[in-house]
This record gives sequence, structure tokens and C-alpha cells, in this order.
Amino acid sequence: MRKLSIVFLIVVSALVFSWSGHEGLTYYIVKDIVPDEMVTITPYNYQENRVYNLSKLVLEDVCGQDTISAWEGAILPPNPSPEDGKVPVWQILTVYSSEPDWGMDQGLDLSPYQFLIGNSQGVRHMKYRILGLEFFEADKSFYYFHDMAKEAFRKGDRYWGYRFLARALHYIEDLSQPYHNTPGEMGEIFQALFDRSIMKMLMNAHYVYDDYLAYLIYSGDEETIKTIEEATPVFLKSEWHLVQEVRKLALSYFPKVHREIKKVFGEKLKERTGDLESFTVISVEEFREADQRGDLVLLKRYTLELIGKVSSYLKGYLIDFLKAVKSF
Repeated sequence: MRKLSIVFLIVVSALVFSWSGHEGLTYYIVKDIVPDEMVTITPYNYQENRVYNLSKLVLEDVCGQDTISAWEGAILPPNPSPEDGKVPVWQILTVYSSEPDWGMDQGLDLSPYQFLIGNSQGVRHMKYRILGLEFFEADKSFYYFHDMAKEAFRKGDRYWGYRFLARALHYIEDLSQPYHNTPGEMGEIFQALFDRSIMKMLMNAHYVYDDYLAYLIYSGDEETIKTIEEATPVFLKSEWHLVQEVRKLALSYFPKVHREIKKVFGEKLKERTGDLESFTVISVEEFREADQRGDLVLLKRYTLELIGKVSSYLKGYLIDFLKAVKSF
């Protein structure tokens, strides 16, 4: 009964998204630590026990195609066309780090509680912890594609090994987003059950922070890029320890990040409907204006601290993973 009542607190996230800068974040993490090799593109040939939205599942190679939505003038990772049917490792990891957001997790029946968040994608991309109870399965998504990547490398299929690894990176990056671990402060969650403006504010705060990382990376912010590139690898005992550390880190930053987003964007979080052309709630120009006023100083500081630590964890994970599969 307690679990049933608490689960209704999750209603505040009627829609969910991921970090909006997966490709950029991944590119700057992987570009200097992965093998400098060209990988032959191979067809998909796997029997999986994971359910997908087959109408949106992409199995052909799309390297070199326009897979990133961004504003005019955004500085995006390089994405050259394949050469002689081959693509570099860094490009596979970069392009397909956003693949789980292309729709393969949408429109499915995954959880009896998914009606509370409006869709199945959130089930696979979040892991809420509320009053000691946990909901959803982003951690399981990460473990699943970690294992699929190892299976592909065992078969000698390096293309799909890296492509599955890119999907795994997506989900662990999602777990580094504070709003993917909790929808709000406990008092706000209770308030949102009775006040739709609070519910809307929490949803929009989530979207704003998703887009803020993309704003930093795709604006070419030197401090942000340097923070990711220069992060020193940190090695953990296992994938389970990685998940625990990333989640603990994200939750530790939630109060500070949430406070700054509410302070800077205030009533806009309750008013906006999420239909802006550039970004979901706050436009690129509004981010720039807030930046120029100095309003984002603390939010940027906290974000770079968080992303720097996450980059260290993911670099350590990748180095360990690539060492392990080298022997296959």
C-alpha cells in the first residue's frame, strides 16, 4: 500500500527527455581515449530479449547524416560520411550515443506505473529514488547494452560492439542528469499533486537543465569543453559501482542545480508550454542573455563540476571496457 501511494508522487514528470547534448558530451569524452581505427560497417544480426518500437528502431548505419537538431551556428561534433564502408570508432560512439532518443523506447508497455509519466521512454531513461523506493530502469538499460556490446565483440563484430557501447553510454549519461534521479524536492512533489503550476514548473526545470548542457557544448564554450577533455579517468570496481557513483553524484547536485534554475528562470518555468523552436522551454537567445547578465555563473559552476566528475568516471569505464574486449 505504501509503495502504491508513493508511486503517485511521480506524476510530476508527465514527459521525459535526456541530456540534450549526448553527442557533444560523448565526443569530447571519447575522442582521445578510443582506438584510432576505422571499423567496417556490418549488418545487424542479433537475437535480443529487449522490446523496441520497431517503427522507430534504426538498424542501418547513419554516420554522415544529419542526426543532431541544433540552432543555426551551433558547433557540432564532426560527422563525416563513411569511407569504403568504414567509420572511425569515435564517430560510432558519438553518433549513436543519442540513438536511444530516436524513438526506439517510445510507445511500449514496459511498466504498470508508466501511465504516471506519460510514456515508456522515461521508464528506460530514468531511475527515481523517492522516500527510499526506486522506480524505472535506466540502470538496467545501461547494463543491457554493456552486455550486448561485449557479446558483439566476442563475435568479432566491432561495429555493433561500439554501437551497443554507444547506447550504454547514453543511459549512464542519462543517470548523471539530476532530474533523471528525482523529479523535485519532496515538498514540491507533494504540492504538484494538487497544483498543476508546480507540476509544470518541475517538468520545465527538467527540460531547461537538459538543454543547458547542449547550450554550453554546442556554443563552443571553451571552459565546458576543456572540463570534459581534461577530466582524468577514474576507475571503479564494476559497472554496478559506476551506476551507484553516478547516481549518488547526480542526486548530490540536485538541490543546488534546482535552486539556480528556479532563481534564474522563475515564473517562465510555470508559464512556458515547451513549444519554442530552438529549445524546449528556454530559447538559446534567452540562455545567452542570462549568461551575459551573469545570472548563470553558479549554474555553470555546478554543471561543470558535475560533468567533469562524470567524464572522469566514463573515461575510466571506457578504458576498462576496451581493455577487457581486446582479449576477445
